[in-house]
Amino acid sequence: MSARKYDARLVIGLTLFGFMVAVAVFAPVIARNDPLAIDLGNQFVPPSADHWFGTAKLVFDIFSRVVFAARHDLLIAVSAVALSIVIGHPIGLLIGYSGGWGDSVTMRCLDVIQAFPALVLAIGVLAALGQGVRNLILVIGIVGVPTFVRLVRAEVRSLREHAYVEAGRAVGNSRAKILLRYIAPGTVGTVGTVGTQAAVSCGWAIMLAAALGFIGLGVPLPEPEWGAMIAEGLPEMRRGGSWWIPVFPGIAIAVTVFSLSLIGESIADLVEPTRRKSR
Repeated sequence: MSARKYDARLVIGLTLFGFMVAVAVFAPVIARNDPLAIDLGNQFVPPSADHWFGTAKLVFDIFSRVVFAARHDLLIAVSAVALSIVIGHPIGLLIGYSGGWGDSVTMRCLDVIQAFPALVLAIGVLAALGQGVRNLILVIGIVGVPTFVRLVRAEVRSLREHAYVEAGRAVGNSRAKILLRYIAPGTVGTVGTVGTQAAVSCGWAIMLAAALGFIGLGVPLPEPEWGAMIAEGLPEMRRGGSWWIPVFPGIAIAVTVFSLSLIGESIADLVEPTRRKSR
């Protein structure tokens, strides 16, 4: 793949994602109506100059709800991935350097977590904790921890055999000092890899949040959320009408996930030039 195409792909991804972030940040300005307003006299109005994305059974304006839903979905995704990194990096750093039974036990525990389908695990935990944005962030963040633990652990296992680390041991530095002074700074090299995974994980988190919202375990109603909006509109769409209710939130999910996929792939090519040349 040429550098021009590579740059174009990154620019497109950043532009699309930046647009979605701007929509979320400036939702009160962009939205034309109150997303929680109810107008029983304007049910199932198709897209028009007055209602760009149409209206639903109770909700006044689909456009306003799609715009405000971006706040919830992006907040959940970004916060969950940040939580995964904050938890996963120290664990990967510690077990990667220490090795031994602690490493084995931790990795087996992570294997158990990853053995469950993410959606099933999230459903079980949310059923116990209850709905709410905080619980969604917590659940999705914990489900994503094993991926980042493995990334950091692999890098640390390579770094601990380097000559400068051996020299640090030889002069009598404690294990904690070696870990913090010699190993931890070396994991800066994983920033590109972690960045790639973070972008991909954000897209995955948005889809998981939407799936949970679709089955009623996401953001509590009547707050707008893309997955819940799709679930609301599908029955009407099956009956041959009101196609706009699920389509527009679906497009919002697709655009956001697509932009994050482009960003992740571009960062991966930047970190591993040989990967780009092989295409």
